[in-house]
Amino acid sequence: MRICYLFNSSVPSHNPSSLQVIKTCEGLIQLKHKVYLITPNTGLKYNIKNYYDLIFSPKRIKLRYFKKFPKGLNYYLFSFFSVIRGISLKPDVFVTRNLFTLIILLLFNKKVIVELHHDLSNEGRFVNFAFTYFNILNSKNIIKIVAITNAVKYFLARELKINKKKIKIIPSASSLQVKFSKLKKKKNYNIGYFGSLEKSKGYKFIINLSKIDKNNNYYVYGGDKRIISNLKKTNVQNKNLYLHQYIPYKKLKQRISKMDVLIMPSNKKILRSTGGVGNIAKYTSPLKLFDYLSAGKFIIVSDLKVFNEIIKNKKHCIVISLNQTKWIKVLKNIKNNLKKINILKKNAFMLSKKYTYKNRARQLVDGLKY
Repeated sequence: MRICYLFNSSVPSHNPSSLQVIKTCEGLIQLKHKVYLITPNTGLKYNIKNYYDLIFSPKRIKLRYFKKFPKGLNYYLFSFFSVIRGISLKPDVFVTRNLFTLIILLLFNKKVIVELHHDLSNEGRFVNFAFTYFNILNSKNIIKIVAITNAVKYFLARELKINKKKIKIIPSASSLQVKFSKLKKKKNYNIGYFGSLEKSKGYKFIINLSKIDKNNNYYVYGGDKRIISNLKKTNVQNKNLYLHQYIPYKKLKQRISKMDVLIMPSNKKILRSTGGVGNIAKYTSPLKLFDYLSAGKFIIVSDLKVFNEIIKNKKHCIVISLNQTKWIKVLKNIKNNLKKINILKKNAFMLSKKYTYKNRARQLVDGLKY
């Protein structure tokens, strides 16, 4: 099948959505589909195959990025021209996660799979109005609606009156391949966080943990040079805290393998990584959770309800409210609970086999006639 994925953001980028799109495209190619990926040409010269550690890469088409136009107009122009370019490729189906792009595709009477990762609070007024009052998502040309979590599906069915049969829940995934090993007794454990350094993701919480828990080493990977430099200056006395800039996905396996524990202290309010607006905490399906599972490490996460769709407390990980005392208690007692922890690690590692990008791609096109 010929598939054209229209994506309105930069590739490559630090944005997790870029990683998910490119890895989903790779999964589709593994299933023997011909895949085109249309993105803005933002001037980045990176080789995406190398940057994302790809075995297969889609045929990539970079369209002009209208730098001189206001950001909103830039966005709409790219959506329009990406559709026009995509139509010239004569694909069997389009895939997009951009709602304005979806509207244009439907105006041209094209078959579309649309991925939705949150409610409409992050969208502009025009898109919000159109989808709320014109029942666009029930269009017969939308052959599948992909919801990243059950919470998103519930929103679509309840608030937008979408036919539930049309909605398929397909969570995030991981392509990490790490050899499983048991956690052993040692003097200090390496505790790692890999992700963005937004306040809502809990990086300040991690820094505070490192100040109290001097028995373990804390590694934070994420953020740009300026942010990391500032954090190092303000935490110079914190000798067991190691701060690093964002690393490309191809380096993740090497760095994550050196960790003993992986943590995700997300707040009850999580801002969207692009735009920094809206609360996506009840809809999120963070990529790092799936990478953590694939790494086969001891995982500790905060108690966001949506995480329960994937992981279970005391079966795959430890789930704790964002209470510093409770987290310290667990972290300081790792060596006294190794038997239980290794069972959790193994369960998490086995669960990760379900969430590969090839499986995600298969679910994306499953049932399509072409």
